[in-house]
Amino acid sequence: MADEGTRVAFDREQYRKVQQLVTDVERTNDDALYGTDGYAISSDLRAQPAEARWEVAVQVGNDVSALAGQVRTFTDTFTDKTLPNFRDQLEKAEKLFEETDDLSVADAQA
Repeated sequence: MADEGTRVAFDREQYRKVQQLVTDVERTNDDALYGTDGYAISSDLRAQPAEARWEVAVQVGNDVSALAGQVRTFTDTFTDKTLPNFRDQLEKAEKLFEETDDLSVADAQA
């Protein structure tokens, strides 16, 4: 909340930096799931050969595979749903900021 008599103004340049950061994260998130040598972070990723016989090696392989699958599921949801929704909300907020002379008196419900 602003102090009495202090006007809170919209800084478009700083806001665009936030929007660009969200766009960059969205774009590079998918890139991080795939290596240049062909591996991918998904439930197919293994730390041990699938034919491993030693119980500890089998468990490590299964755990890494499960973790990689969870990472992939989270990242896909984050990239495909969460970030686009957040970006849309940033665009809506930008319109409010442009239409409001003093952000300290803006009504979120309006």
